[in-house]
Amino acid sequence: MTQDSKNILYYNPGSVFSNVGVLLIYQKNIQDQFELRPIPMGVDNISPWYIKLNPKGQVPTLVHQGKSIPDTLAIASYLDEQFKPSIFATEDSQVLALIEQWRQVRVLSLLSGMKTATQDVSQMAATLEASRQQVENYAKSNPDLAEAYKIRLDAHDDRSKILIDHDAYLMHKERLTKLLDNTEKALLDNNGKLLSRGQTAADVYAVSILYWLKSKLDKDILKSRPTIEKYYQEQASSPSFINAFKK
Repeated sequence: MTQDSKNILYYNPGSVFSNVGVLLIYQKNIQDQFELRPIPMGVDNISPWYIKLNPKGQVPTLVHQGKSIPDTLAIASYLDEQFKPSIFATEDSQVLALIEQWRQVRVLSLLSGMKTATQDVSQMAATLEASRQQVENYAKSNPDLAEAYKIRLDAHDDRSKILIDHDAYLMHKERLTKLLDNTEKALLDNNGKLLSRGQTAADVYAVSILYWLKSKLDKDILKSRPTIEKYYQEQASSPSFINAFKK
């Protein structure tokens, strides 16, 4: 099937969850049916046209035949409904619980957050406040989108907290350590699989986030976890991964 102009995945290459969205499409082998359209963060994602699609102003957002689906978990479920066979198992409570563990680690905090209690984050705080003011200005000039922009402001404030709060950095650092420890054990217990049932959306989250961590945070992050490293290399050698993240 040829690409439909109404079928778009809005994403940003630097976004960890954009990685998830892109890989979901390639895992389903439907990349020829969607335009992957990158958008600049801090510009398009807070513009009225995008807020109408995704009030949080986050990426990715899938648009299929005019319908907007924000959030990667919703995208995974939607793709399984629309494009058979179903492969992501997002109806499985065990899969959902594992996905949530990966979603709860805010990796941006680990990359750009307040890593020490004495770190000067005044410049970052000023930048974030200027960005917030920009969103408020959009809200004032688009009163019909006032409620949507309130949602965006909440998302902005949440992001600001993880970047300028040292306790938030420590919490997410601890979460990641625990998650990687648990993943190492699970892979050992399940003969190299995250879950005994086999490949699911949880694998898409895991490999996408690991790719982001190795690319942006620490290429040797799995050095002391050889089972995860083996799992990652196996996943990264798949055609869907190679095509989704080829340079």
